[in-house]
Amino acid sequence: MRTRLPTSCQGERVIFASVRKSSAVVSRSHRSRPRWLAAAAACVAASTVLAACGSDSEAGADGAVTVVTGWVVQPEFAQVYAAEALGYYDDAGLDVTIQAGGPEVNAEQLVGANSAQFGVDAGSNVLTSNDIGTDLVSLTQLEQESSLRLLSWAEDNLDTPESWEGKRIGIWSSVNSLYASLAKHGLDRDTDVTLVEQGFDVSQFLNGDVDLASAYAYNEPGQLVQAGVPLEDIAIYNYASDDTETLGLQVFGNGDFVRENPELAADFVAATLRGQIHCRDNPQECVSFVADAGSSMDSDFMLWQMNEMNKSIWSSDLPLGTLDQAAFQQTSDVLSETGVIESAPDLDELMRTDVYDDAVTRVGDVDLTSATFEPLPNVSP
Repeated sequence: MRTRLPTSCQGERVIFASVRKSSAVVSRSHRSRPRWLAAAAACVAASTVLAACGSDSEAGADGAVTVVTGWVVQPEFAQVYAAEALGYYDDAGLDVTIQAGGPEVNAEQLVGANSAQFGVDAGSNVLTSNDIGTDLVSLTQLEQESSLRLLSWAEDNLDTPESWEGKRIGIWSSVNSLYASLAKHGLDRDTDVTLVEQGFDVSQFLNGDVDLASAYAYNEPGQLVQAGVPLEDIAIYNYASDDTETLGLQVFGNGDFVRENPELAADFVAATLRGQIHCRDNPQECVSFVADAGSSMDSDFMLWQMNEMNKSIWSSDLPLGTLDQAAFQQTSDVLSETGVIESAPDLDELMRTDVYDDAVTRVGDVDLTSATFEPLPNVSP
């Protein structure tokens, strides 16, 4: 029987610093844990008990697994929808259930409780989750360079962290780089800026309710274009310019499950990589897979997002999915040195390079590089 988390924990999406909900940052000068982390720890404990007492006992049997995405059905997660539609999971002997994320669905929480065995979400969220007691492992890093951004009006000249003092900043709880950047530049989140819970669109930014808005490069800028805003009117801040960028989209797994089923995990990763490769070469078809899975986006926006995701995923010189030690160390240092997490993770335990290497072998003679990638021309949302 499938485990369910307590209702109070299911609704507490902030607790694992996942997408599109508000959260808090722990500054270097104030290391006591805020209330949302206490709530998170309570839910971790509850989910651990549930996992021990009544987790899905059939997980892994006959290849039956569940993967939960970090947000709703959209091209960001096209790799799993493509792998399912093209039969890659079936070819690997897997019976995969894809559970879409959303405001009341937390990928890290569900995978941590083994109610799902795999997840797809920002890698920094895996570190913040493990910091409060989950046991997640990183299996493959799809996005070597994070797409997290901060938007402002170009005329306001809010192009450095120092210029954000006194401003209203729209946040979700996944904006770990923002929290790190504030702390790095000595800005107290309670007194120096006003953090505003940001909704699922850019209306607060357009209405003047926030001065800066959190964004992903493949989403919110496109929403502004759809609203008739010329991109030259928008300043798009990249945390890489501040050295506070963190890991982007990755596939992760429940630590115990992966340790007990490393070959099954490699099969899942290999099939998912094949799905991502198909989306590199066939973006229009992958958009149709996402639409068939129930996306509510219009077709033009989905194709634009698929194209932007491909630009991000295939921007690296590293082979697709590489678990890069330097990138993981960068994220660990950024989050721990600025107090976003209390303890730096053991990267040898977190990074399951053995599973990734096995998966690459199972993918076979397929190009995992960006050598053949060409973004679609003249695509707009």
